[in-house]
Amino acid sequence: MQPITYHMTHLTLVANDEAQMRPFYRDILGFVETKIDAQTYSYALTTTQPPILTLVFNGTAPSAPRQGLYHFALLFPDTASLASLVAHLLTINYPLGGGDHDVSEAFYLNDPNGNGIELYHDRPREQWQWDQNFVQMGTKAVDVATLLQARKSNWVGFPSQTTIGHLHFVGHNVAAGDAFFIDGLGMALTTTFANSANFYSHNRYHHHHAYNTWLGARVAQRQPQENGLTDWTITVNPAYFAQLKTRFADRGQLIDVHTLTVIDPFGSTLIIHETADET
Repeated sequence: MQPITYHMTHLTLVANDEAQMRPFYRDILGFVETKIDAQTYSYALTTTQPPILTLVFNGTAPSAPRQGLYHFALLFPDTASLASLVAHLLTINYPLGGGDHDVSEAFYLNDPNGNGIELYHDRPREQWQWDQNFVQMGTKAVDVATLLQARKSNWVGFPSQTTIGHLHFVGHNVAAGDAFFIDGLGMALTTTFANSANFYSHNRYHHHHAYNTWLGARVAQRQPQENGLTDWTITVNPAYFAQLKTRFADRGQLIDVHTLTVIDPFGSTLIIHETADET
């Protein structure tokens, strides 16, 4: 089977705490900030790359947790660069959690508006353990001391090879995640957790997306004016793009057939771009 090109390239978040959000992304994490207009700022990983994040400061804080983005995950190209950022966050005492997931080592934090962020690196694929089509993914304590020994320099910003590795969503019914990621995007189910979270991917990656119900069956969708994810963008190869165009049109989920904008089940929209190649 021909590999599918599937890159997550951009997120837009509505936000309301400009005084803390901008310094967090710009100064603490080291994104490159560009002002778009009075209430909109974009954030790139480096000065030579397009932005992967846009913050629009016209939101309001929700009165309760909402469906939508659980976290977005930044995939580092190596242990050393991840260790540099983790050491920086530990030095400034920024609240940080962690998990060794067998396929990866990950650290978790929230931005000042409560959006979850995962920072991780993958272990070599030949070390991943598969049982037919399911990959082994657990959660153990990260050996932080050993990881920090891999650090080669102080944190000065993201390596250019850093990408959005995966997006994890939260909702009220795992079946909604299956319907979107398996039936809609044509992904494979790669693992499950306690009937409350499913993980999905292309090309036998451990997961490009996850969907959980950890906020309960009654969690409501975010309203348009509330903080949170408004849209996310992927770039795919032409053959897969054509498949998605037909599939989402048949499902009645297309908002705009020309830009291929799709209604998702999380209170946001998916924008699909086409690459010039097939791999």
